Amino acid sequence: MSDASAAVNVVVLNWHGPANTTRCLRALAAITAPTVTVTVVDNGCTDFSPGAVAALSPGAQYVRTDTNLGFAGGANAGMRRALADGAEYVWFVNNDAAPEPQSLAALLTVATAAPHVGVFGPKILQADGPQRIDSVAIDVNLRTGRVYLTGHDELDRGQYDGLSTVTAVTGCAMLVRRAACERLGGFDESFFAYLEDADLCLRAAAAGYGVAAVPAARVLHRRAAATGARQSTSSLYYATRNHLRLMERHGKGSGPRRQVRTLTVVALNLLYALRSEPQMRRERLRAVWRGVTDYRRGVTGAATF
Repeated sequence: MSDASAAVNVVVLNWHGPANTTRCLRALAAITAPTVTVTVVDNGCTDFSPGAVAALSPGAQYVRTDTNLGFAGGANAGMRRALADGAEYVWFVNNDAAPEPQSLAALLTVATAAPHVGVFGPKILQADGPQRIDSVAIDVNLRTGRVYLTGHDELDRGQYDGLSTVTAVTGCAMLVRRAACERLGGFDESFFAYLEDADLCLRAAAAGYGVAAVPAARVLHRRAAATGARQSTSSLYYATRNHLRLMERHGKGSGPRRQVRTLTVVALNLLYALRSEPQMRRERLRAVWRGVTDYRRGVTGAATF
């Protein structure tokens, strides 16, 4: 069987977002690639049921976790079901994303031609203005510590359509080959949420798998993150803590370079906090500092706010 007709299981994670999840399932129903199964994970909630999921997406599977495991843990729960059912690829798709009908076929075409690549990411476009890019990759500078979305908020003029090999792609619509899922064990659940996608891609590269951007595959994204806006209290906490952990695990250099990189990461997240509305600024600066202190204490997983 060629990769173009491989069994793909699409894992959609839901956490108190039934409207988004329903829109996502409707978009997936139009996917043109053959042999596609959908798995919906109710991540510590009961928004759906096996019957409700089957009504929205005939043949879909339903998984429910007892608690909110974050993006990493919830996605892994879906991945384990997908692998047990024989999936050759797992496509992690955010519930606030809507893949275009040809998107999966475009991803699989590249996968057929690049058997050494283990992780693939489409071009992500902004749902409320598809002429603008949300991201085509994640750029991770392992020396300076800077992490940013390639192409974010740029007008799509085709400037990234030739992009292929990249450092990382986002978990918004990440396709992972079965062998890479098994070798890497999925996302690192200690991250809970934020930067678990960059970590998986960096671990994939260290294990010998390529990471590829596939701009011919297009996905619309509403960017309604489960933890709120980029400057929300919880997102700033996880982003700070996990950014520091990402650089500790994968960063290059030692001694003074590592110290400067740590200061850079903290400063970048403090700047995000300072962009908050004035009445929330103090709370969100505290969230960044809590992320720093919890990183130093070795705190991982879920946090309470």
